[in-house]
Amino acid sequence: MPEISVVILAAGAGKRMKSDLPKVLHPLCGLPMIEHVLKSAHAVRAKQTIVVASKKSDPVSQYFRNNSKIKIAYQGQALGTGHAVHSAEKFLKRSKGYVVILYGDDPLVKPETLRKFVDTVVKEKKTLGFVTAILPNPFGLGRIVRNPMGDAEKVVEEKEATEEIKKIKEINTGIYCVQSEWLLQTLKKLEKHPVTGEYYLTDIVEEAIAEGVRVLGFVGEDPDEFCGINNRKELARADEIIRGRLIEYWFSKGVAFIDPRHVYLDATVTIGEGSLIYPQTFLYGKTKIGKNCLIDSGSILRDMVVGDGVTIKPYCVLEESVLEKEAVVGPFARLRPHSHVGPRAHIGNFVELKKTKIGKGAKANHLSYLGDAVIGEEANIGCGTITCNYDGVKKYPTKIGKKVFVGSDVSLVAPVTIGDGATIGAGSIITDNVPPGALAIARQRQINKKNWAKKRKK
Repeated sequence: MPEISVVILAAGAGKRMKSDLPKVLHPLCGLPMIEHVLKSAHAVRAKQTIVVASKKSDPVSQYFRNNSKIKIAYQGQALGTGHAVHSAEKFLKRSKGYVVILYGDDPLVKPETLRKFVDTVVKEKKTLGFVTAILPNPFGLGRIVRNPMGDAEKVVEEKEATEEIKKIKEINTGIYCVQSEWLLQTLKKLEKHPVTGEYYLTDIVEEAIAEGVRVLGFVGEDPDEFCGINNRKELARADEIIRGRLIEYWFSKGVAFIDPRHVYLDATVTIGEGSLIYPQTFLYGKTKIGKNCLIDSGSILRDMVVGDGVTIKPYCVLEESVLEKEAVVGPFARLRPHSHVGPRAHIGNFVELKKTKIGKGAKANHLSYLGDAVIGEEANIGCGTITCNYDGVKKYPTKIGKKVFVGSDVSLVAPVTIGDGATIGAGSIITDNVPPGALAIARQRQINKKNWAKKRKK
């Protein structure tokens, strides 16, 4: 197998996105668009990968600044795609194999498609290979003009196409595989187009045909792979396509989706076999869901670790926390970052945890706020209990031991420690530590005034 270099063009401003963020950094299923391109590029086993950015200070360059596997070339002036590839010359001039050219805003190309294309070009010893596709709406894309024999004759950009050429549905996807020496020689021959003043990479096709070198026009089978992204609507469509692929993949791994059209998940999410995902769930970031879990409707998980057999009831918002096996959460529960729910523990409706650890089998089933707390195994936290962890300046911890029973409507004023097996009477405001096994009651003695209500009415 000859040496392969990959060049990804990513210097475009993407003005139609109406955003300060470069187009190739817009997220698709949790990853910047260009990361999906890189994932496909890995399939060709490249010796080097070069990203062409506009300048050192631009966000694309900054995004890759700590990635030693990516080389950055700078285009400087926006003088077209041919000029952009030529900007990578210093990395390519020692290459003796092939250069695969991709676009940073074409994230839908599958790795297997790219691998098949490159393998075909190399096997057939073509000088130039390029991928075409038949699109129902090819607006804005270069058209493939073929001769009467059906061979590709040239590529005409939309800006320079006649009305007759614009009717052509076959487009140049912008994906090339070219012998490196021939490519560098040909790029030097490119001339500015009179209309735009740019150097078009597409001209290398016409040059190859004129020279009579071996050319392959590889027709892509799935048009969805070659839908470039130029605006917000196309970005949303691409997200939908990638999400559909992810759903299909997890179906194949034994995950069940009640309504796969209405599940939203990132490419970095993992789901265990036998898990059941209800509609209108959102799975973001590095969320890891174990086997045989149930994620009910309306729940949002971000960077969560979910153990086997966990049940998440409807409308929970869970972030950067851990649920151990067979825990039950919700409905309407919130876990803020750095919370940890132990095995078979229950976090019920309208309970909020913040940086709190709940022990094995413990329960907080109703209307509670537990922040900066450690709660022991099999403790029971009553309805309306809160930890008063913030004094306006600092936050303080609450420690609740094993098998503690906390009655309803209790305020635990931190820092405070409740010993194992203690009981806290309902309505108490606890400001001091409670010894193990003790009963703590901190409330006013009740006073009943006879006939008070009757006298008041008079």
